[in-house]
Amino acid sequence: MSITFGRKSGKDTGKLESKSEHKIGGLDNISSIFKGHPNESEAKTKDPPIEELITSEPDLPKPSTSKSVQLIQEIQKLDDKTIKPFVDYNEGRMFYPLLSKIGEVQDNVGYLDGLVADGILEKQVYEKLIVCPIHPDTFSSSVRLYCPKCHSMSVEKLNLFEHKACGFITESTNFDFADPENSICPSCKKTIKNFDKEIRIPAMWYQCNDCSEKFDNAVIKLHCRKHEHDFDTNSGQFVTTFSYKLKNSDISVNSDTTQIKDELLKLLQGFNFNAKLNVSIKGKSGNVHEIPIYGKSKETNQTILIFIKNQSNGIDQSDMNSILVPKLDIDPTNTLLVTVSGINDGVESLGEHYGINLISESDFSQIISRVEEYVKKSYAKKGGKK
Repeated sequence: MSITFGRKSGKDTGKLESKSEHKIGGLDNISSIFKGHPNESEAKTKDPPIEELITSEPDLPKPSTSKSVQLIQEIQKLDDKTIKPFVDYNEGRMFYPLLSKIGEVQDNVGYLDGLVADGILEKQVYEKLIVCPIHPDTFSSSVRLYCPKCHSMSVEKLNLFEHKACGFITESTNFDFADPENSICPSCKKTIKNFDKEIRIPAMWYQCNDCSEKFDNAVIKLHCRKHEHDFDTNSGQFVTTFSYKLKNSDISVNSDTTQIKDELLKLLQGFNFNAKLNVSIKGKSGNVHEIPIYGKSKETNQTILIFIKNQSNGIDQSDMNSILVPKLDIDPTNTLLVTVSGINDGVESLGEHYGINLISESDFSQIISRVEEYVKKSYAKKGGKK
């Protein structure tokens, strides 16, 4: 039986708030998505090996001046509130120069993905690069056009131009648009002042300057510029680059989760958990899920997932749904959602229905205390720290 924690008042820290039941619709059958053999979850950590076991009680968080807060402030200065990648095409590297402003390594994608898991940033596809299948370590490629008859690269693109005023039609080479304000129609000798309005392009084709062949479609190849060879467009490999957009432009210092994640990690380790940050875990369906905090008891092998989300407009059912999918697929012993944001209507009943425990407090120190209380109650009877 799961226990749902609501926001507590300052005068009553010993009781759990009881909320009225809300109707849950459309999700009763979601667990049927994850059918398969009950394989053990496989964890692949992105971070360095976890620190040595810490048994002391965690210190309460101090006012945060961490990198995450600095990064939010830097993103808020940008017009589109988006961190964009810089691609070194010759070296095949991608990095984010903005990270250097907070003293972070510019290619630390794992750090940005951690902020995505926390609900601070939104990951978006920025660009799809097509790279050489033989040398995928370089992103530098260019398009080349070849004559289908003699395979020369000396190919010109020709257009058929029509002067709307007099109906004269000829190849684009017969029009001189070197001076856009004084272009003259070869037929009626009138000045063409507005190309877009006065000229129509009814056709287009190519011509080879070497063999004079005219054709509708040139042979298109991609050229690996670093290693000087062509490759077919269908054989190229795709490399996806991502940008990271601030989900809410009014996110404040309270949105920083770096410090609380570290404190929660220490707390779990103090209860004899093997705990890690920003872990990729494969669920029963074979899908991989990004988990902000994952812990496994060294004594009982019971597991816990902790998600941290902060939204200026409160935690809604879409936030809960994003947790529900990995929760059902991984099937941990317990799942926690902690937040300094408010809880919108229907969220608590949804969490209770699917065994996702909510802890909502106004500051991080209260959250740490509530999580410690929860872990004591949930794991002390099962062999954990007492």
